Amino acid sequence: MNLRARLAQSLYDFLDVGKSPRPADCIFVLAGKQERKSYGVKMWRFGYAPQLILSVGRFEWRTFSELGLDSDGGLAYKAAQTTPKKCHFLVRLDRQEVFCTLVQTGIFGTRLEAQALAAYLRDMPVRSLLVLSSPMHLRRVAIVFHRTFRKSGIHLTFVAVPENPSFASSNTRAEIWSEFSKYFLYRFLVL
Repeated sequence: MNLRARLAQSLYDFLDVGKSPRPADCIFVLAGKQERKSYGVKMWRFGYAPQLILSVGRFEWRTFSELGLDSDGGLAYKAAQTTPKKCHFLVRLDRQEVFCTLVQTGIFGTRLEAQALAAYLRDMPVRSLLVLSSPMHLRRVAIVFHRTFRKSGIHLTFVAVPENPSFASSNTRAEIWSEFSKYFLYRFLVL
């Protein structure tokens, strides 16, 4: 492994603050890669939590049916009624029903996702939350979620979606460096 690949792997390992999943009241999956949602659905079906909330970004609603769920809670209908720039939804599944809610979009999307989730959970009996995302995304996610949920009393556990990156790939290295830059931005500038 060359020096660039080793450095990328070290940064990746630093950014990955994921823990082993444990039973919780709810699983939350951040918007982004479809693998995140698939893994969240799998964990929900395995019984890690009775509720699952999927954050569905701008164009992600188009592949929602690939998750093999019985319902989208009205996601496709609401997405068709919303301008693409404002399309961001929380889709909550429990054992009986599926609910879809439109949420605010804008810059600093991870922060907005955390704030939307905190507001959504405010009146629900959730005391523990599994937060799922890509491994290199988790350190930034942890900063944002700890800030957002600090007074909520909700215990947060951050879980990395399994992946097998190739550190020899220039695309992977660029993605890692980009996430490392975002981590610093969120750490020091985004409140």
